[in-house]
Amino acid sequence: MKTLIVAAHGSRQRASAAEVAALAQKLDDKVKTGGSHDIQQVVHAFLQFCEPSLETVIQELVENGVEEVVIFPFFISAGSHVQIDIPQVVTAARQRYPDVQFYITRHLGILDTIEDFILKEVTG
Repeated sequence: MKTLIVAAHGSRQRASAAEVAALAQKLDDKVKTGGSHDIQQVVHAFLQFCEPSLETVIQELVENGVEEVVIFPFFISAGSHVQIDIPQVVTAARQRYPDVQFYITRHLGILDTIEDFILKEVTG
């Protein structure tokens, strides 16, 4: 089974965490209702301030038989969470779970189409 983790910063604001959880749920619904995605499920995790942590989510996924994990850094810029923290978590996970494949995608802000989304939002 291949799972996508939407990895976000985390916030002390419950509403912020709820937005990330809702996004992950919408993505999960989309992958489960068809399409040509090779992702079977989508979950979310946080790097700080709230739960579930990325480490906890990875552990739970592995315990539930997930064989492939794709981590999407839900960050606008490549700060320390993107450049250091997420790669460190994945390095540790690869050592702890050698039979599981782990991938980190590019972060949100560097995606080629981000400017199109922004312009669409502001111009209607």
